[in-house]
Parts: sequence; C-alpha cells; structure tokens
Amino acid sequence: MHKRSVKFLLGLALFTCANAHALEDHALLIGISQYSEINSLRYADADVRAFYQLLTDFGGYKESNVDLLLNQHATKAAISEKIQQIIDDSEKNPLDHFILVFAGHGLPGQINGEATDLFLAPFDASTKDNNFFSNGTQVANETFIDKAWLARQLSAIHANSIIVILDSCYSGTKDFGSLFLSNMGYSVRFYGSDPGSRIAVEKRSAQLVSSDVKVSNRTPSTLRKVAYLASSREDQVSTEYDELEHGALSYCIFEYIRSVQRDAYVDERKSLTVRDLYSNITRLFHEVEVNGMPLDKVHQPFLLAIPDDGTVLNLEFASIPGTKPRQDEIERLGVLDVTTDLADTEVLVDGEKRAAGPTSRLNLIDGKHLIEVYIPSTGYRYSFTTNISHALPVAARVPVRGSLDVESYWMQNGEKTRGPDLQVFIDGGFQGNSELHMDNLIAGSHLLEVRYKDVTKTRRIEIRPDSPLRVKYLLVREAARPAHDDKGVGTVIF
Repeated sequence: MHKRSVKFLLGLALFTCANAHALEDHALLIGISQYSEINSLRYADADVRAFYQLLTDFGGYKESNVDLLLNQHATKAAISEKIQQIIDDSEKNPLDHFILVFAGHGLPGQINGEATDLFLAPFDASTKDNNFFSNGTQVANETFIDKAWLARQLSAIHANSIIVILDSCYSGTKDFGSLFLSNMGYSVRFYGSDPGSRIAVEKRSAQLVSSDVKVSNRTPSTLRKVAYLASSREDQVSTEYDELEHGALSYCIFEYIRSVQRDAYVDERKSLTVRDLYSNITRLFHEVEVNGMPLDKVHQPFLLAIPDDGTVLNLEFASIPGTKPRQDEIERLGVLDVTTDLADTEVLVDGEKRAAGPTSRLNLIDGKHLIEVYIPSTGYRYSFTTNISHALPVAARVPVRGSLDVESYWMQNGEKTRGPDLQVFIDGGFQGNSELHMDNLIAGSHLLEVRYKDVTKTRRIEIRPDSPLRVKYLLVREAARPAHDDKGVGTVIF
C-alpha cells in the first residue's frame, strides 16, 4: 500500500458549530499512546491531537470548549474530573452537541472466561493481579473505566446530541445503548444484534437525568440523539497500521473526508450525515488493504444509533469546506520554513509529502494548512496548523526528541526502597544503569530492555517531546535458600 498520511482534512468543521440556538458545542478528546504499565500504542495520541486541531483551528470550536487529555494527563482521575465538570457546566448552560473521542486500549467483555464491565484503559490502568477482584457478579478493576459508569456520565450531560468515537479494541459493545437509555428513564424491550437495527424502548419514568430533555408526552424517537461509532465489534481487537500511520478507524474517517474535500473549492461547503460517514467508513474498511488483506478481515466498524437509526443516521455529522483553490489563490504564494534537528524527517502539507530533511522551505498558497512532521524510522508524527500569507513568511521549529527515566525499586518493611541497578538498553544499544535519565531520545517507538542477573524484560515504549516517560520496575525477593547454598541471599525476580 502506498504510504501516506491523511491528517490534513483542511478546514474540517466537525459537528457544525453554527446553529440557530444560543447553545454551544463542547468536546472531550482523549488519546493515549504512553501507558504506565500496559504496552504502548503508536498513533493514538497523534490521531486525537489532530481531532483537536481540526475542531479548534478549522471547525469553529473555541479552545476553551475543547478539552484535550493526552498520555500522562489522561489518568482515570483526570478523565472523571473533566467529565463531571462538563456535566456541571451543562446543567447551567445546555449544549447543542457534545463530542467524546477516545483512542487507546480497550478491554473485552470477558476476562479469563468471567464477565466484566471493564471497558477503556486510562493512562494509569493497572493489570497487576491484586487490582482485579470479583464484585459478586463480574470481574472488576477500579483503575479502568467501565461501561456502566461511562453510559451514566454521558446520559447526565445536557446536550441535544452526543457523538462518541472510540478507536480502541472491543469498543463496539451493544449493551451501551441499553445502559444509556436506562439512565434516561427508559427500559429496553428489544435490542437488535446487527449495526443499524432499531432499539425498541418503553418509558419507565418521566424523571430523566437530563432536565433539558422533556419526554413525558413524547415518543422514544424524540429522545436525545446519540451516534456511537466504534472501530471494532465487541469481540474484536482494533489495529494500528504502520502502513497507514493511524489506527484503522481514524484512517478511514480522514480518508473519506479528504475525498469529499478534494472535489470542493475552498469557498464551498459539503454537508455529511452520520449515514454518509458510516457507509463510507465501511466501504473503505473493505477496499483498503494492508499486505494484501482488507482491513475488514481483521475487524469491522460498528455504529450504534440511539434511540434508533431513523432518528440518528440522517443527522448532519460534519459541514466541510473544500480544499481546491481557485485560480487567483494559486497565484498568491507564501513561505513556510520548517526545521528540526534530525535528518530522518519528512514534511507533509495537507496530507501530501512536500519535503524531507532537517530544513524545509515550502511555498504555499494563502490560507490555513495542516503541517505534519513525520519520522519514518520511529513512526512519530506531529501535526500543527499554520496560517500562510504571501506578505509574511512563517517559520516553525519542531521538537523531535524526548526523555525517559528508568528506575527500579523493591519493597522493604512495607515501603518502597531503591532497587538494584538494572542494565538498560534502547533498541539493542546499552545506555547505562538505572537510576537512568535520558533526555535526547528521538520521538517515536523504541524497544526498551532491562537486565538484572539472568533475567531480561523488554517492552515497547513511546517517546514524546511534550510528555516525559518514567518506567519503574518492581523487583521481588524470593525466599532465600539455605545459607550454605547461597549465603542466605534470595533469588530476585521482576
């Protein structure tokens, strides 16, 4: 497959801001590539950062109305606090649209054969055995986000419509709809098993969580509208592809919108519905191949429309300005200089590769452009927008290095104490012994390896210039063998 990025989507106005009401829109965008314990992801944070730029730089959203939580800032406490703040604010000032985007790890509905409500993994999610427990009906772990909590919180947000986009494994959970409706005062009599099938509901109580939605004398079709778009079915993993430089769902969303933009002039707008988006994502999942295999052979996208498909699928999903310049705009060119301190760098403008190397001078037509700096060797991608004017050159220096701390500890008398020195290797090269601070690592993916005696541990890590990474290893002393055998020193394991 031809390797290219699609994060340009110039001028995207996701979930149109302009409306006839005084209501505003709000978005919460969560992207996690770095995890404190779980294996890293390559593109989740970059995908979500691009959503933020598109909303604030092109979509008309106020920066104060778009909350961005990336990597170490996306802890469970931070996510919970931010959602509660949005709920509280929406009680005073109801919203027109609310958007939740999450890219990161997700959990299946069963763990070791037992049912679980665990769903999404925040930055500090822990998979240590002592964090899992049974609450009598299913497996629980308080460091994760569970489905019931998320449905309850979303149903408490005062908004005319809610759009949820999850680019994570096992994200197409069918019971989210019944959980959401239950919190709205409805019980579900029938739930279709296929995407797009209708949910039949009956009113259980006129008292709803969200006081701005009055439904006591209305049919279920007038319920708050929710479009829930997931990257996979509830029993499927989702995949990131180096060939696409994105998660599969993000790639297909952006690729479809780009195709619409290409055919429209910059002073034109195209309206897309939820139906348009989902049908074209499904098409691209079937058409796009990696290593000769269509994306939908691995997993398929999932759309849940609440209260039903007839109500939600015809909603406007996006109002998109075109990117095709008129003749007079082609003749007006400005200058953009992009510099890094790394030769292995590519620069893309509105999704097209335009230059390579540490210094690039680009001639661009007047207007806003999405610029991406990409490092092929590590898969790191950083994007930003710039406003070009032929009268004023623009310069941008992009940081492409980050830091890593490697520490070891063990428990002594119930307290953490500094552990023994570990040999630390990055991509096979010896770096030194812990406690070790490295502040000049190239951003992107690396293989971290630590060794102690005859034990070796490896993990994939993600380095980010704006997010220092700290990796801690716990060493455990096993019971010592007889003193005549090893002088009373126990074996140490990770």
